[in-house]
Amino acid sequence: MFEHLVKEYALKKAPSTVIPVGVSIEEVKRKYGLEQVYKLASNENPYGVSPKALAAMMDALREGHLYPDSTRDNVLRKKLAEKHRVGIDQIMVTCGAANALAYAAETFIKPGEECIIPSPAYPPYYYNVFKNDGVIVDIPSRPDDMMLDFDKILEAVNEKTRLIFICNPNNPTGTAYPGHTIFEYIKGIRKDIIIVVDEAYIDFTDDSEKDTMINYLADFPNLIVTRTFSKIYGLAAIRLGYAVACPEIIKYMNKSVAARSLSNIGIEGAIAALDDEEFRQMTVHNNKVERAYLSDEFTKLGFKVFESQANFIYVDFKSNCQDLYFKLLPYGVMIRGDFSNARISIGTHLQNEILVRAIKDLNDKGQL
Repeated sequence: MFEHLVKEYALKKAPSTVIPVGVSIEEVKRKYGLEQVYKLASNENPYGVSPKALAAMMDALREGHLYPDSTRDNVLRKKLAEKHRVGIDQIMVTCGAANALAYAAETFIKPGEECIIPSPAYPPYYYNVFKNDGVIVDIPSRPDDMMLDFDKILEAVNEKTRLIFICNPNNPTGTAYPGHTIFEYIKGIRKDIIIVVDEAYIDFTDDSEKDTMINYLADFPNLIVTRTFSKIYGLAAIRLGYAVACPEIIKYMNKSVAARSLSNIGIEGAIAALDDEEFRQMTVHNNKVERAYLSDEFTKLGFKVFESQANFIYVDFKSNCQDLYFKLLPYGVMIRGDFSNARISIGTHLQNEILVRAIKDLNDKGQL
C-alpha cells in the first residue's frame, strides 16, 4: 500500500540471500507437538549469558527508570581501550555492532560511490549501501573453499571506490584469514578508501589475538574494526557493540548516533563481561570441540563442510536450503534458511547430536 511512498533503497533485497524463511519456536512446538526446539540459526551463545555480566545487569535494573549515565560509557570505553591497547578516543560504543557498521556507511558513503562487498555476506552490508545511495560492487568468494577473493577485490578498486566491507571470519561461510595475510593484501589500498573489518566472530578463531586487524590500526588511518558483545559474551538481546578506528573517524561517526541510544543495563553488563575470562574461555573451547564434531560428522556423510573459524558452519547438503529448514523443524531443530548453503550455529553437544541424528535420518530417507 505504501510502496510508492518509500525511498528506493527500502524496495531492494540483499543479493546474497534468498527469500527469508522463519517461524517462531512456539509455533513449531505447537505444530509438531514438541517440548523442546533448538535454535541453531542466529549464531547465539548456547551457554547463555556471562554470569558476571548477568549479575551486573540485574543490579543495574534497579535504576532502569533513569537515563543512561554517560560516565559509565566512558568507563567501558576506557576498559576497551586498555584491552586493545589504543586510545579511548579510538573507541565508539554502539547499540550492537550492526549500528557501528551502519554509522560507518552513513558517514562515508556518498551517492554514486562504490562499495565493495565480498559475497556471500552479512545482508545489512548491502542495505547500508542501498540506504546511502551507494553502488554495490559484488565480489564472489572463491567457490572451491569460500575464502574471500582478495585478488578480485583489489582488481575491483577504482577511482569511485569509497568503502570496502571485510568480514573476518566471514558470515555466513565461517572462513577466515590470519590478520597478517589481510594486512599484506590491503596495505597498498589508497588511504581515501575506508576499510571496514567486521570482527563479530574473531574470538572463535584459533588465534584471535593475532588475527584481529586492531593490531594494524596504526598502519591504516582509514581502517574501522567493529566488534560485538552478542556472541562470545552471550549478550545478543542486550544490543551492544563497538567500533575501533582513528580518533578523526570516530569523531565523524559519532555525529550519526541518536541521543541516549545505549542503556545502563547494557553498559554495566559489558563492563562486567570483559572481566569474565572464565566464561569466554569456556565458550571458545566448547565451540572448537563442537565445531570439529559437526564438521567430522557431516563430512563422513559425504557433504561439503567449508572450513570454519566461527561459531557456525557452512555446509553444502546438496539440497535446497529453504526446503532443509522446513524438513528439520519436525526434529526440533531450526537452522538459517536463506543462504545458498546451510549456515548452522554450533550449539551444545546435546543440540548438535540431535541435529546430526536428524540429518542422518533425512539422508537415509533420501530427502537430502
